[in-house]
Amino acid sequence: MSDVLIVEDDLQLREMLCYFLKNVEGYSVDCLSSGEGAAEIIMDQAPKLVLLDIQLPHTSGLSVLESLRQQGSTIPVIIMTANDNEITETNALTIGANDYITKPVRTNALRERIRKLLEQKPSIHSRVEEELIFRLCPRNSTLQFKHITVPLIPSEFELLELLAKADEPMPVHELFQHIHGFPYHIEDRSIYMRVSTLRKKLSAYLPDMELIKNKRSRGFYLNYQVVVR
Repeated sequence: MSDVLIVEDDLQLREMLCYFLKNVEGYSVDCLSSGEGAAEIIMDQAPKLVLLDIQLPHTSGLSVLESLRQQGSTIPVIIMTANDNEITETNALTIGANDYITKPVRTNALRERIRKLLEQKPSIHSRVEEELIFRLCPRNSTLQFKHITVPLIPSEFELLELLAKADEPMPVHELFQHIHGFPYHIEDRSIYMRVSTLRKKLSAYLPDMELIKNKRSRGFYLNYQVVVR
């Protein structure tokens, strides 16, 4: 997990920001040059802060920000824009940005904005994060989220419970071993089918939230906190 993820298509500016934040300020920094797939990468890598340009190829910075907030991310985001006419500070904050800075970026101003956001007490976001907790209920075999209750058959409950208790993504062979009690065979697609079926059910109840995700070459994991109680 990096301290700062920069999403900026201008190579010169991106390299300048990366050098300043890494070599002058001492942050760990990662960079992206396009908005395409940026929201998924940000959710996957979970940096402490995102520095996000508005004008990006393929997918705009606004779309990236909206996607992050729709998925429940509370990662602080500083919007960068070329001029005040492109987007107002009020609009940027309305769609979910934590701060706003115009280009050319002044390093002193950027330093202070990043410092203030990273030094904020986590309790500021704790209420938001609490609202994004799912509850897996063994007593009646359901998944609960706010006012929504999803009924689960035993195999669906078992899969969610395994993922909820895992500290890291679970490979298919581990899920298979836990569920069936014997070694996984590479041609067996039962786990993939079970995950696919459960995803379809969850999307019917929670169309804007992707609970089960797959990290390439590592396995399946839950995109939100799920507690068993």
